[in-house]
Amino acid sequence: MVDIIELRSRANAGDPQAQGALAYAMLADKRGPQSAAEAVRLLRGVAARGHPDACHLLAALSVLGIGCPRRLDDAYNFVKEAAALGDPNAQAQLDVLGRDGLIKEPWVKPIHLEQLAEAPRISMVRKFLPRTVCDWLIKIAERRLQPSVVYDAKSASLIAHPIRTSESASFRSLEPDLMTLLVARRIASAVGLPIEHQEANNVLRYGVGQEYRPHFDFIRPGADAEAFGAELAAYGQRVVTVLIYLNDDYVGGETAFPLIDMRFKGKAGDALIFWSVTEAGELERLSWHAGLPVTKGEKWLLSKWIRQRPVALF
Repeated sequence: MVDIIELRSRANAGDPQAQGALAYAMLADKRGPQSAAEAVRLLRGVAARGHPDACHLLAALSVLGIGCPRRLDDAYNFVKEAAALGDPNAQAQLDVLGRDGLIKEPWVKPIHLEQLAEAPRISMVRKFLPRTVCDWLIKIAERRLQPSVVYDAKSASLIAHPIRTSESASFRSLEPDLMTLLVARRIASAVGLPIEHQEANNVLRYGVGQEYRPHFDFIRPGADAEAFGAELAAYGQRVVTVLIYLNDDYVGGETAFPLIDMRFKGKAGDALIFWSVTEAGELERLSWHAGLPVTKGEKWLLSKWIRQRPVALF
C-alpha cells in the first residue's frame, strides 16, 4: 500500500519519481477535479524536468479531459515533447500520426455507419482506421499476448478454456499511449456513448484452428453474478461491442451470428458494431455470436466492450 504521507514528503523535497507516483495516486483516489488538477500540475513539473513518461500520461489526460481541458492539440504536443526528449515510443507514434499536427484524417473523418441487421442491431464502418494505425496496434500488442481466458463458475476464476482459444493483449483504460486513446475516442463517436463508458482495449490474435465459440457479450443475470455482480452494479450492462479488424491476410475467422444466419469478415481497418441490448434496453438474445476458426494465416482484432455507465480508469 502506498504511504501517501511519505510520498508527499519526498515529492515536496523535489523527487521527480515521487512526484509522478503521487500524481498517479491522486488520480486513482477519485477525490474530484481539484485532486486531478493537482496531479496534472505535478506531472507538468516532472515532464519539464525531462521525464517522457510524464509527457505520455499528460497526453492521455488531455484526450480524456481529466484535470485539464480536453484538447487533442495539447495531447499531441505532449507526445512531441516526449519525442524531443529522445523517447522511442513517442518518436514511433509521431511516425504514424505525422509531425505536422494532429487534427486531421482519420481522427476527424466523418463516420458513416452501414446497417447490416436490425435485430440484433449490427452496423459496419469501412476504413474506420488506416492500415498504419492497425499495424501499430498489432505491434504494441505482440509483446503482451497471453492465452485468452473465460470465467469459470466452478473455480470462481478466469481460466483458459476450449471455448476461447485465441491469445489476448489487454491494455489499461488509462493507457499512456496516445494512439490507443485516439482509437477509443473514435469508437465513442461511432457508438454515440462517452469514451468514459468503454472498457479497456483488448487485442486478439487467432492462429490456425483458434476460435471463440458462440457466446453473448452481455453479462448474464444470475449466471455471471458471482464474478461480475459488483461491476454490473457499478458500471451497468455491456451494451455494445466494437470489433476492429487489424489485418485481412487470413482465411476463415469470420464473425458469425448463427441465430440470424449472418457472417462478416472485415478488411483491415473496418469496424463491426453490434448491440447486446435492444433499443428498449432489453438483453438482445439474437446477439449470440462466434469467432469462427482461422484456417490459414493469423487474424488480428481489436475488441472493445462498452457499458451503460462510466468505467473506473484504475
